[in-house]
Amino acid sequence: MRRGRRALFSAALAVAVLLVPRAATAQPATRTDAETASRPSDTPVPSCLDQSIVDELGQTLRPRGVQERDFLKKGQLELVAHGGLFAGDLLSSSYIYGGALAWFITEDLGFEASFDVTRVQLDLDRPLAEFTGDDRFESGLGFVVLGGMLWSPIHAKLKVGDDSIVHADLLLAAGAGRLLHDSAQGMAYDGGVILDLFLSQWVTLRFDVRDLVLVNEAVGETRLTNNLVATGGLGLWLPTGW
Repeated sequence: MRRGRRALFSAALAVAVLLVPRAATAQPATRTDAETASRPSDTPVPSCLDQSIVDELGQTLRPRGVQERDFLKKGQLELVAHGGLFAGDLLSSSYIYGGALAWFITEDLGFEASFDVTRVQLDLDRPLAEFTGDDRFESGLGFVVLGGMLWSPIHAKLKVGDDSIVHADLLLAAGAGRLLHDSAQGMAYDGGVILDLFLSQWVTLRFDVRDLVLVNEAVGETRLTNNLVATGGLGLWLPTGW
């Protein structure tokens, strides 16, 4: 009888020993999973501050997109009236005014013919003429006749104000011609940069800076000169339908 009770007590103790470790290990695992699933850092929390910033930017910023050109230059004529400064190298600086006519065979390539008037003078000759009584240099009007090519590699857009965008073309010019005056010898060559600002579809504001290279003779000196020509003016586009 005692042996049976001892055997039953031993069996119950063994079962308790086996069940207690399992319950101890299973219960913390269950708590850990519950705690992990309920942590606020693992779930996305909306931010009122971020949302308010997005709403405010959405009201002030608007997509602008790509601005199209006002019109295409291909097959169009541009009539330009300009005036400015003729800074002589050997001769004295003076005014210059005139006009030009440009025709574009493509959107980037065109031809130009120009005619300008300037006063050719030598200020250093005046004191000599007063001292010797002999005018060695005869001042007078000179006529600059040029023809050449225009190349427009850059089309730009300039922001003016909050919503206005001004289109612009940057052109490179090169050509040849003559300065019709007794002090000029041979051909004249020019090259420079032109900036066209499109005020509307048919009117442009033009700024032109060029170097006019030619042979000048004055007061017994003859040499190759570099003369700076800087002008500004208005251009009117004339549709040709080509």
